[in-house]
Amino acid sequence: MTETYSQEVVAAAMQPLAEFDVPPALQASIERHGQALLTLAVSLARAGLPEPEIRTIVDQACASYRDELIAAILALREHDEE
Repeated sequence: MTETYSQEVVAAAMQPLAEFDVPPALQASIERHGQALLTLAVSLARAGLPEPEIRTIVDQACASYRDELIAAILALREHDEE
C-alpha cells in the first residue's frame, strides 16, 4: 500500500469533518488532531498490526482528543452563557 493511497483513503474518510462550520476556537484543534489521526491511520495501515492492537491504539488516541474536545465544548458553553 503506497503512502499516497493510504493518505487519500484516510483523508476521504475525514472529509465530512471538514464540511462543518465550527467555532474558530475549535478549528485549530480539529485541524491538528485531524492531521495526527491521518498520520496515525497511515502508520497503522502500513504496520500490519492485528485488529485488537489497532483498536487499542485508536482508542487511546481518541481518548486524548475526547478530553480536549470536552474541555473546549464546556469552555464555549460557558462563554455563550456569559
